[in-house]
Amino acid sequence: MHAVILGAGPAGMSCANALLSFGLEPVVIERAARVGGIQRGNFHPNLWMLGMPGETGREITERLAGHYQDLPLTTHLGAEVVAVTPTGDGFGLRLETPAGPAALQTPALVLATGMRPRSTPELERLRNTSPRVIVGPLSDAIRDSVRDSRVLILGGGDNALDHALFLAERGNRVTVCARGVLSARRQFVESCANRPGIDLRMACVPTGLIATADGISAVWPQVSEAYDWLLAMYGYLPNTDVLKAFSPEIRPRLTESGHVWVDSRHHTSVAGLYAAGDITECLQPSVPTAIAQGLATARSIERDQHSPSA
Repeated sequence: MHAVILGAGPAGMSCANALLSFGLEPVVIERAARVGGIQRGNFHPNLWMLGMPGETGREITERLAGHYQDLPLTTHLGAEVVAVTPTGDGFGLRLETPAGPAALQTPALVLATGMRPRSTPELERLRNTSPRVIVGPLSDAIRDSVRDSRVLILGGGDNALDHALFLAERGNRVTVCARGVLSARRQFVESCANRPGIDLRMACVPTGLIATADGISAVWPQVSEAYDWLLAMYGYLPNTDVLKAFSPEIRPRLTESGHVWVDSRHHTSVAGLYAAGDITECLQPSVPTAIAQGLATARSIERDQHSPSA
């Protein structure tokens, strides 16, 4: 095989498709049971994407996945990377798959594992205790179940205020609790400030969150308030946990924000190791940028493997 890709979101699928078109043989490893990545949970229309008016992240992903699944390549679904070690001419990978252990050898390895919603140990504990705690914006419950309720949203960015507007339109009373100042775009802040049913609070950090029989109790120094739902909108983190399986000498350099550092050709700091999509530090993380980075990474691999020094 000419390349192994970790992750089958838009960046990984795009990279695999491009590698095939360049005459190379990719193998894709995906820890989930199906391809598509985090956008499978996005029910919001992407109004700002040219050529995709009103199409949701889920609909875009289904279209991409449909194309990908017709490609003549190998995909290991439900697979965990157990170890990645350096070899004389690339990387050796050990996997745990539904069919049992597997081993792969490749001269080129691509990190395309995307991002996940940012959480905390307390939020994870609460989420495991109560179905009324939602971490991140990608939940059908937000669309289908939160109605005529009191909702506490933790966070002050675009996702937090966008969801406050979405929920207020559905008869909910929403409190937005930002740790510092509101960092959302001005139009979101102004729309929320002028919308009945939305209470914007800055420098607002609960000292405690308690799951109750019918919701969540938020505690502050002088008062506690009861809510039917808690939404945590603290942004995203790059999915770099897979790097724990890498031998220390081939762990790539990270940026200050925790993303994988890449150069203009998507090389990481480790020879033969590439990265594409939201695991890298991108000005505007999105499906189109992930697709473009996947394509660019494939071209870089093709040029590296066909250069005189390769």
